[in-house]
Formats: sequence, structure tokens, C-alpha cells
Amino acid sequence: MTERKSFCRICFGTCGLIVKLDDNARVTSVRGDPDHPLTSGFACSKGVTSGELHNSDRRLLRPLKRMPDGSHAEIGIEQALDEIAERLKASVAAHGSNSHAIYQGMGGSLNAAVRVVLRGWLNAMGSTSYYSSMTIDQSAKWVSFERLGMWAAGNTPFDTADVWMGFGFNPLVSVSGALSGFNNYNPVARLKAAKARGAKIIVIDPRRTETARLADIHLQPIPGEDSAIAAGFLNLALSEGREDSEFCAAHAEGLDDLRAAVAPFTPAHVAARAGIDEALFREAADIFFAAKRGGAFTGTGPNMATGSNLSQHLIDALNVVCGRYPRAGDAVPNPGVLGPRKPVHAEAISPGRSFERNGMLFGQKMTGALASAITGPGPDRIRSLIVVGGNLVSAMPDQARSIAALSGLDLLVTIDPQMNATARLADYVLPPRLMFERDDMTMVHNERNYFPAPFAQYAPAIAAEPEGAELIDDHALFWGLAKRLGLTLDYGGQALDMGACPSGADLLAITAAHSQIPFAEIKAREGGAIWPVQPQIVEPARPGAGRFQLLPPDVAEEFAEMARGEPVDPAYPFRLVVRRMREVMNSFGRHIPSVQRRKPENRLQLHPDDLAALGIETGEQVMLRSAHGAIPATVETDDTLRPGTVTLTHGWGELPGDRDAIGVAINRLTDAGDTVERINAMPRFSALPVRIERCAA
Repeated sequence: MTERKSFCRICFGTCGLIVKLDDNARVTSVRGDPDHPLTSGFACSKGVTSGELHNSDRRLLRPLKRMPDGSHAEIGIEQALDEIAERLKASVAAHGSNSHAIYQGMGGSLNAAVRVVLRGWLNAMGSTSYYSSMTIDQSAKWVSFERLGMWAAGNTPFDTADVWMGFGFNPLVSVSGALSGFNNYNPVARLKAAKARGAKIIVIDPRRTETARLADIHLQPIPGEDSAIAAGFLNLALSEGREDSEFCAAHAEGLDDLRAAVAPFTPAHVAARAGIDEALFREAADIFFAAKRGGAFTGTGPNMATGSNLSQHLIDALNVVCGRYPRAGDAVPNPGVLGPRKPVHAEAISPGRSFERNGMLFGQKMTGALASAITGPGPDRIRSLIVVGGNLVSAMPDQARSIAALSGLDLLVTIDPQMNATARLADYVLPPRLMFERDDMTMVHNERNYFPAPFAQYAPAIAAEPEGAELIDDHALFWGLAKRLGLTLDYGGQALDMGACPSGADLLAITAAHSQIPFAEIKAREGGAIWPVQPQIVEPARPGAGRFQLLPPDVAEEFAEMARGEPVDPAYPFRLVVRRMREVMNSFGRHIPSVQRRKPENRLQLHPDDLAALGIETGEQVMLRSAHGAIPATVETDDTLRPGTVTLTHGWGELPGDRDAIGVAINRLTDAGDTVERINAMPRFSALPVRIERCAA
């Protein structure tokens, strides 16, 4: 037996791991690395069970091709690439370059070379059809950047915050808070340390989550009222003179318009509308306003719920109004390691509103509208699609329509280690090397925001591939297709040699070509390090810097709609909210044996009072019905829920009719029309009106 250090690439927690290998370099166990500079031995259950995926009997070891009868048969990798290239060439020739699309799921998001390869591939193909899980998960954050603006120096680091307020965000389970102002690394220890130094924690969530149990204040609202609560906080700040008027005068526009818009959202009105205690709401506001550092942030709760773009905008606007950002002279916690050194200024970046020019967000098209892009008219109709580490059947709204769209493509290729629902529809399924079988490193992209210190880690391949396997690195697929199509693949501005496929290590060296620490040193340090890069401070704003836009016309229109309120349909008396399971990341991990033993199904949870009122017993099967569809579910109680709220984990489910799809595919309850956000086509997965019906025998 030997032990090697690595890190987890299932979520953005990137926990340090110790991997035990047998004499054949086969993974036998995984545990947290006690010497890891950030996670200090912590690793969630997803990371600890990751070795089981390497050895799973469900793991695909050879490429598969869909046969005329719908079954899949093994095929050699070179033959598969030959056939894919020929079919792709014919499809693009007939329909144009934008008819070819890429979808990058979470399984491809933490592969340091993939993001760069995908951009290079689409550029070589002449396509702009890039989709990812970001636009079906938390894209309201991107919309807010594009309509409100952003602060060039980033958010106040959690480890120095006096207050942290989280809307619908449970980092003690998700372990993935880089986009939500939380320190991902060993989250329970970080949260307890923050409280020990006097930081105040406020949680706003319809469920008393694991994070809420450690909070100083927990507001438990009716689902979908995040915008109203944020408006209430803004009203108190702007009506009681508790805003940072100097910061707003220097960096923001529209303060008076915002003040007038939120004026009706008094504490009494917010308490009545959101179903929260008025005194507790005022106490939370007093704590937030009294603090000097920190901020308000969101998770998937508000970002998947009603009016997600507006709620994200108002919560971000609260940080602007209160001036909750680093200032000139503050230390930059992470000047970066793998990327080049760049100056950081205490200035706003004006809204870009790129969606008005090209219908895209940060260079990506909207995954919620992908089915329409496949089936709809127009010259850019999608005809071929490569899915990199994702499961669109579980991700897109209106599952039946999504399945029909994916089934009608000229060509569907998936890269996935298991036969998930999307792979079962694919023409070709290519099995990748898993994380302990490939070279990788922590992400260069956005490393300053993901890590609270200048940390970087290189993880060499340490596990042997299973005997008889024919696997492919994600980047090798696109290099191989480019070679067959006579294209030169660009990687981060460097044209790759199309005579010999580069290794993953070769690409990582290109990625880190401008690292602030010699790349050879980073590779040689097993387990990673917080590197001694030159300290950096936030510099003053430059002349002509941008300004936040607190209430642009489209936000004002959405605000007016929200202020009128959503009519309550008595036919659907409950509100469904989505949650995360500790053991599962979106659709990943459900079939790991130890996970199946602990969580064999995704149960519908209700408050005990609601269960009693319905006359339903724990373990009974019911139908959960929305205005769009219905799914069967097995019920159980959860006294941490607000009464009137029910919850399921998103990302579960197989194809319709499969036994293990019982009660789990929440996208069968959603449509792709009137319950999506206008800019980013984000469906309403949470705060969804539903009713519960008893089943026949």
C-alpha cells in the first residue's frame, strides 16, 4: 500500500485528500489531508467516497455507440472519433458553424485544462454556441453583474467579515460557496472561528438548515420572498440614514430612485408578506447595518426561485448601499499564484449589459433555452451537441420536451464515466479518465476569488486505469476531432501541435506559463501550499472608473411586478424548495454504493404538522403536482421546514419510466415558458406552487 496526496474536483471546495493505493495503483480508500493548508483534514462525504467511482461496476470503461435499436455497443476510441468527426462535418456543412454546441457540466468544470480547450474548440469551429451548468444554476449572479455592475476589488473576505448574511445558502452542506462570499474550506471550522472572533451570522431560509442552526439570527420566510426581504433591508437603510452616503456618491447612480421604490417595504409590510417576525427582522437589520465589514450573499435558493434576477440585484444593491467592499489600502488576501499578477483597484465596473447585444452572458448562451435552440427555427438552430461531464436530462426544465429535443439532434456525444440519463440518449458515449487518473491543478480562472489565500496545488495522475479500459482525456477528444477536421486547436493563445496530442501536463504548463511562482516548484510540492507571493494592496480608483446602476429601467419594471405580489392559487397550497444533499453534487454520485445505502431515494420532506393535516404516513407514496406536471414521491418528515413548505433535492431522476426515478425529477414540474427569467431563461425550480395528492393503491 502507498499513500499519495491529491485534491477533490467534485465541487469548488477542492478539499485536500490522502489517497491510499494498492500495489497495482488501484484506489482503496480516500480521506481528508490533515496537512492541507486550507482544509486541515476536512473532506465531505463526496470526496471521501470518490474512490468508489473509480472502482464501480457501473463505470464505463470503453466507448459506446448507439445502435439502430437504441442499445449501445462498444466501439474503439479511434473509430468513435473517426465517425464523430464525419457526422459533425456533415452536420455543420449543412447547417452552419453555430449549429454545433458544447455543454459543460459540473463534471468538466473542475478540470483545469477543459475550460480553455472548449473555448479553443468552439473558436476553431467558428461557433459561439457555448452552454454550461452556470446558466441553469446561479446565473442571476451574472445578470446582476451585467445590470448592477461589480466591484473590481471583489467582496469582503469572509475571514475578516463582521457580518455575513446568507439568503438560501447552506455552505455546511454544499461546501461550495466561492460565488456566495463564504470560505469553502473546512466550512464548519471556519464558521465557528468567525463566531468566536465576534462575527455575526444571519441566515434567511425556509428551512432551519445546518448553517441556520449556527446562526445568530434565522429568518424563516415563505419561499420566494427574497426580493421583498431585500427591499425591506434597503428601505430601512435608506429611510434611517444608515447607508454609506459617501461610497454611494462616489460609485453609484440611482440611489434616490431606489429609495423611492423600496419605501413601501416597511418592516411591518415585509413581515406580513414574507411571514417572518417583524422584531427579528429589525434585529437582523440592526446587526447588518452596525457592522463595518461583510455583506449579503445568495445561494441556489434565491437563484432557482421566483424572480431570481431581481432578488440577486437587490441583495447585491444592499452591499452597494452599505459600502460593503474592500477599499484602497486594504490588503488583497490572494494576489494569485498560477495566473499573472494584476493590479486591483477600489472602483466599480459599470454594467456591461452584453445580453442586449448578443443574447449571451459572459460568452455563454442560456441552458434553460437549449431545448428551444434545438427545436426552434432560425439559422443558428442547434444540430450537434457535445456534453462534457453533464446530465442535461436532469438539468433542463420541462423534461419531456428536453428529451424530445436531445433525441432529435443530428449528433449527440457525451463524455461521462457512467450511463446517466443523457448518455442513454447519446449517439456516442466516451468514458473519461477520472480525477486520480489524470494530471490536474487548482483553477487559474478566478483563483483570487476561490481561495482565501495564495494557494495552489498540482495533482499528478496517481491511480492506474482499470485493466482493459480504453479511456480518453477530455482535451484529447477535442484535439482528436480538430485533427480529423483539419483544424488547428488554439489553447490560451498558443496554437497546439496537431501532429501529436499534448498530454494534460503539457496543457497545464501552458496554462500556468505566467505563474508568480515557478511552475516547477508548484508541481514538486505535493499537497499544495500557500505560496510566498509578493503582498498586494487595493489601489485607489482610477479616473473615469465605472459606476453601479442601482435601479435601471428593466430592474424597476421587475420591481413593480414583484411589489404587486403573486396571486395565490388555493389549488396549489404548498411551496416546493430545492435542497442539496451532503452526499450528492447535482446529478453526480447517486449511484455510488455507499451513497445508495445511505440515500436510496430522494424523498419528499414535509413538516410533521403538514403530514398530520394531510393524514399521510411517513413512507407513503404520494403524487406531487404543479400546474405543469406531476411526479410520484415517498414522503418523510422534517421539522426544520417552515410549515407549508416541501422540499426535494434537484438533479435526481432518470428517463421516464425508470424505477429509480421515483419522486425525484423536479424538472418534470417546471415548464420552459412563463416561469423562466427573461434575460437568462432560468427556470423556476424553487418556490414552486405544488399540491400533494394521495395515491391509489
